[in-house]
Parts: sequence; C-alpha cells; structure tokens
Amino acid sequence: MVSCCRVALLGFGTVGSAVARCLTSRPGDFQLTHILDRGADRKRSALPAPGVAWTTGMDEVLRGDAHVVVEAIGGIEPAAGWIRAALLAGKSVVTANKQVMARHGASLLTLAARQGRQLRFEAAVGGAMPIVRALGDGLAGDRITRIVAILNGTTNAVLSCMEASGCSLHDALADARARGLAESDPSADLDGDDAAAKLAILCALAFGLRVDPSQIDTRSSADITAHDLARARAAGGAIRQIAHAEYDRDTATLTAWVAPIVVPRGSIFASATGAQNAALITGEHSGETGIFGTGAGGSATAVAIMSDLAAIARDRAAILPAPVLSSPELILGSTTLNAELAEHAENDLLCGLSGLCVDRRPYAEVV
Repeated sequence: MVSCCRVALLGFGTVGSAVARCLTSRPGDFQLTHILDRGADRKRSALPAPGVAWTTGMDEVLRGDAHVVVEAIGGIEPAAGWIRAALLAGKSVVTANKQVMARHGASLLTLAARQGRQLRFEAAVGGAMPIVRALGDGLAGDRITRIVAILNGTTNAVLSCMEASGCSLHDALADARARGLAESDPSADLDGDDAAAKLAILCALAFGLRVDPSQIDTRSSADITAHDLARARAAGGAIRQIAHAEYDRDTATLTAWVAPIVVPRGSIFASATGAQNAALITGEHSGETGIFGTGAGGSATAVAIMSDLAAIARDRAAILPAPVLSSPELILGSTTLNAELAEHAENDLLCGLSGLCVDRRPYAEVV
C-alpha cells in the first residue's frame, strides 16, 4: 500500500462521521485532509483531528492534495456533479451513493477509466455485504442468471423487529431510528425505491444491462402488519423485502422486482434479522453462491468504504498523478506520407511502395 493515502471526505452525517473516525484511527495508512459539510462550523468540534481542513466549498477540495475523494452526502445532485469534478481533477473516488451509481454509473465509470482513476462503490449496494466485489471479481468468470437478495437493511430491521416482538410498524421504525438504522423519512426504504436502485446497479454488474430503477416494479412494505407476520410464521415462513432479478439471454428478457414476500423459515433470507442483508447469486456453472452481512448503519457502510479505499491505495496508478501526454512534433500520417515517399524515392527499400494508395478521408470515416 502506498504510505499515507490522502483522503477528502464529502459529508459528515451518519456515514461520513463513521468514515472519518476510521480514517483518523489509521494514521499510518490514511491521512484525512478535508471534510466538506454544509454544517462545517457547527460540526468541526465532533472530530478533534489536527490538520483536517473543514470547508463548505467543493473548490477547496478540488484544489487540495487528496488522492481520493469519498462521497457520502447522498442524493443525485450535487453528488453526481461533485464525483465528476473530482475525477476530472485527477482524484479517484469512493461513493456510497446508490442513486448516482444507478443513474449515472456507466458514464462516471467511463470517465474514471479515461482519467486513469478508480471509481469504487461497494458501499452503495450492500453495506458490509461485499456483493459488488463478488459480482465484479469473484464470480466474473461465470454467466450470472439470477440474483435474489435482501438489499435494504432498514426495512429488514423493521420487519424482523415486528416479527420478533409483535409490535407495530410505527414502533419498529422508532426502534430502528434510535439505533441509527432509519432516516427520518423511511419511505424510500419501505417502498422499495432504495432496493430498486441497488438492484439496477447489480443488473449492470451481473448482466451487463443498463436499467432505469424507475422501471423496476416495486411493492411497499409499509402496509405489513404484525398480524401478517404472525400468519406467515404459522405457515412456516417469514416476510422479507426481496429484490429479484433474472435474465434470460436467449430471449433478452429481464425480470426485476422488489416486494415483501413470504420466504421459507429455513432460508438464508428468514435468517437475516436486524439490519442484515443477504443474497443468493445463481451462475450457469457455479450454481448458487450466498453472501450475508450487515447492510445498514454508519459503521457497516464505513467498512465497505474503507475496503474500497484500501483497494485504491494498493494501486499506485490510481493515486499517483496521471502522466502528462505530449504530442510529438511530427506525426507521420496520410498528409505527409506521399511527401516522405517522394523524398526517399531513390531508396530501394521504398521503391516497392510506389503503388501505395493513401486514403485521404478523415480518420473517423476510415473503416
């Protein structure tokens, strides 16, 4: 690992503050250089770390000497614009933003490759459940046919709390908020929008498909009652919010949805309680691969971000400045080739090229 990878942090909320604590606890490996937050003046006392510049302006971060920018502000804008600006400024990026990656991931990954930087996003999908790396690396040698997963830790915490205690959804949400597992407005979690965005990212990784999250059919978990959970339990099952994607390559048909359904009591999904996520990935040759891990909360998300940072820090090319490419004074091309041949016509080695036909169409038109 390159000694002391310098990191700038965008956002100091639940996730950002957890990442900041991780970074400042590993001074030999990482140096936190900047924290951008609209409440910088109010929050700076929460992290007494000397040498960290607090700011409310992205320009200061872009001018700084950080190798990597961690985006933890959420939402589509200004997050997408800031990620793009960081890549253009020659900085690698780690993001926990599932909405940005679901909608703009393809273009941002293309930009990162063009800039010789890395854009990593493990934390955008499964929290501490490393499903992005599993699909991108571990199972890359297989043809994935199906993904079935719990992708929203907040909803799973609510449903499993209701199941265990018989409480109402309102009380289960209050418990989740008290434990830092739910936002003040949990509608994106309960209605399936959050999981749909994550599923769209997984469809890109697993099937090579660009899917608009809004086109994924969703059913809300907000109407589930303790009575529904009790009935499922009596029938030998449990209710969980499941994200499902299956791709038939022969017919080029993708089936994708997010909904609360009854799963068998002995399944990996019923065993997932609290903020845990779980996934079964089916490949043509590998069969089913299961992954399990905590999917919500600042600490779990920070683990995924730190893992991405460690991967970037091990790649010197993603940290050191990209080389500056200069143009040679003379490029021998179609405009100068005939002149060069004429000048050296007496050279026997080139006499055989006298019949050479030079295509003078613009390069983009040459097939």
